Amino acid sequence: MSSNKKIDDLALKAFHQCIREDVSSLGNLLTHQEKIKIGRRILIAQAIVAGKTRFEINNHLSVSPNTFRQIRKWLESEFYEYSSAHNLTPHKKKRAPEHTELLSYKHLKKKYPAHFLLFSLVEELFKIKK
Repeated sequence: MSSNKKIDDLALKAFHQCIREDVSSLGNLLTHQEKIKIGRRILIAQAIVAGKTRFEINNHLSVSPNTFRQIRKWLESEFYEYSSAHNLTPHKKKRAPEHTELLSYKHLKKKYPAHFLLFSLVEELFKIKK
C-alpha cells in the first residue's frame, strides 16, 4: 500500500472519529475526497497540539506552509488553552514612542535618515574616537 493511501485511510479514520452521531448527515453530504481533506486537517491539528513542528508534520503528511499556518491560526483563535499553553501568541507590551520635539534635529534625522546619512556617519566616527 502506498504512503498516500495509508495517509488517506488515516485521515478518513480521523474524520469519522471526530464526527458525532448527531451530525452524521454531514458525512453523507461530503464526498470521499472532502472527508479525506477534513481528516488530514484534523490530523495536522492533532500534531500541532502535540507539539510537532511544521517540518515533522510535513515529513509525514506533505502539508503546504499555508495550510499549516491556517490550521495553527485557527487553533490559536478557537482554543485559548492551546495558545496560552504553547505561548504562540506572546503579548509584547508596546513601548511608548520616544517623544521628540517637532522639527528638531533629532526628529528630522529620525524621519529622514537618508538625508542625514552623512551627519550620522560623522557622529559615529566621533563616538569611536572618544
